[in-house]
Amino acid sequence: MNAHIVFGFFALYVAAISLYLVLAGRQEAVLALLRRFWGRTRGYSLYFVANVALPLLICVLCLGWGVRHYDAKIANSFTRPLHLNIESYRELRLMLQEEQVVQPLGVLYGA
Repeated sequence: MNAHIVFGFFALYVAAISLYLVLAGRQEAVLALLRRFWGRTRGYSLYFVANVALPLLICVLCLGWGVRHYDAKIANSFTRPLHLNIESYRELRLMLQEEQVVQPLGVLYGA
């Protein structure tokens, strides 16, 4: 997955959580300070712009950039189809059993 798409989804998450906290009435210390210093209307406006509108803008830009530059050739670059058969797993299991070395019990190495 493209890193821009992931960052866009993260920005959307940040904006949604910030908007939920404001609408639910759970004020943060930053919002309380902004309201006290700038007043109720300007404080909420500054908080909304910084914590909701800016992450939404970043979300739209990053998702658009990521979708625009998504390379389908890289994402679907399977050169051969996937073949699953039981014989290959049996051979692999036999090879792994041959490679196992029996360790004597009670012997500490490197002590």
